[in-house]
Amino acid sequence: MILEMKYIGKTFPGVVALEGVHFELAEGEVHCLLGENGAGKSTLMKILSGAYQKTTGQILFEGQEVQIKNPMHAQQLGISTIYQELNLIPHLTVGENIYLGREPRLFSGVIDQNKLFQSARAILSDLGVEIDAKQVVRGLGVAQQQMVEVAKALSLDAKILIMDEPTSALSEPEIKELFSTIRKLKSQGVAIVYISHRLEELFEVGDRVTVMRDGKAISTHQTDSVSKEQLIQEMVNRQLNDPYPKKAANVGQEVLRVEQLNRRGVLKNISFSLKKGEILGIAGLMGSGRTELARALFGADKIDSGQIWVHGKLQKV
Repeated sequence: MILEMKYIGKTFPGVVALEGVHFELAEGEVHCLLGENGAGKSTLMKILSGAYQKTTGQILFEGQEVQIKNPMHAQQLGISTIYQELNLIPHLTVGENIYLGREPRLFSGVIDQNKLFQSARAILSDLGVEIDAKQVVRGLGVAQQQMVEVAKALSLDAKILIMDEPTSALSEPEIKELFSTIRKLKSQGVAIVYISHRLEELFEVGDRVTVMRDGKAISTHQTDSVSKEQLIQEMVNRQLNDPYPKKAANVGQEVLRVEQLNRRGVLKNISFSLKKGEILGIAGLMGSGRTELARALFGADKIDSGQIWVHGKLQKV
């Protein structure tokens, strides 16, 4: 095992976040971490990545006990994290993002641009990713930006890669591309901790899955020997015969109406209505305008044109 976390505990004032958690990870393995919000997944990974300090327990990395002091120390050990919110500088190039803060130098104060882009191209090529190292990041799609994050982690010689909800903003073709990259990383011996709420993905790329609940590790299974239903039951600690029950609701009068809402470069001709007792879902990929629409409705951002009606009264926007 490249990693063993034993009896890990973490307490905050008045709260026990983790209690006696065991977690193991082997080279070339994808170990999925599963649990409801608040189960302790993020806290455990923040301890591994150096963002939090454990209260109790022991961490063995490559057979040696380590005290992970901070995120930089974790990176030096070979532990990198790719968060759900990408951590890139939009106006810099792909190569500059990969080596940000670690740029090769010709001499003090002067960056070796040729070596920087040459090294970035080599990493991208190893990943099988066709992205120009000199491309400015803001011109890339979300999936491509995520590949830059992976390349950045590998440039740190990552032996363990923590992926936190990596598909939350990706389309189906982009998810397939990510899974292909994960399989390639596995073949290179990189160990991956994969966190997701999408159970289907765990069976697609995972070798093992650990279920967490209420700050404890409840079980660990080989993904080819456990069912989706069993994992759900262990997550919520009860039998779920109908995971998505439909509840009847009396749909009443219209409470919100939006007509031809526009904000330059962000929103275009948005119209919809909402009635009392309804649940209206707004779906879309990252960057599609969901957040901007919510901010406009709330009044946090000004709109260029359009009308918003609340309980039949036109609102000043």
